[in-house]
Amino acid sequence: MNDSVTGSAAATVLNDSGAAAESSRPGDPEPWVLLEEQPGFDRFLTVNLRRYRLPDGREVEWDVFGPKSADGITSGITVLPLTPEGTIVTIRMFRAGPDQVVTNLPGGLVEAGEDPAVAGARELEEETGYTCESLEVVGWQWSSASSIYRKYIAIARGCRPDGKQALDEFEDCVPVELTVDQFRAELRTPGTMTGIDAAYVALDHAGLLRPKKRGL
Repeated sequence: MNDSVTGSAAATVLNDSGAAAESSRPGDPEPWVLLEEQPGFDRFLTVNLRRYRLPDGREVEWDVFGPKSADGITSGITVLPLTPEGTIVTIRMFRAGPDQVVTNLPGGLVEAGEDPAVAGARELEEETGYTCESLEVVGWQWSSASSIYRKYIAIARGCRPDGKQALDEFEDCVPVELTVDQFRAELRTPGTMTGIDAAYVALDHAGLLRPKKRGL
């Protein structure tokens, strides 16, 4: 995958479909067979009930979830924004799950039919007021083991605060620039951040996962 967007106008260049990793490997357990899926809870988060047949013939019901599936939304995106000076643009905002203000990377939902790279540039500006010179979608992951929601991961470079923040009604994002060392410290501090899995993947692709060795 190498989706990219260049400039604040968010023109995209698509290369491949971002297909999932191989579904089976030697020695894997036999996959379950999906028999049916019924809608359950439906608000911002949706929960569907799936019935599976196990390899031994037993059947089991399983809850799976994702956001706004009835609206055609099946994915979101997390952006690692890098400034020309090498700092990382984060946001501080209240999250209802942790019930506190936490550090987050900017991101949000990919609208139905929207390219993930375009969504990443849009969410970056809406939540932080920063635009970027380029944005590359470097991969995606399942939001959790029981999720049908795909989370794309992108790296935005050349980020500057020359855009316009446009928060949703109940968003309270405050942009904060952190050095890479400060960001890594946030990741290692329990309860300080959400979305740390995507953050680590983004750092890895950006070559920032390990601290640079300093000369003696």
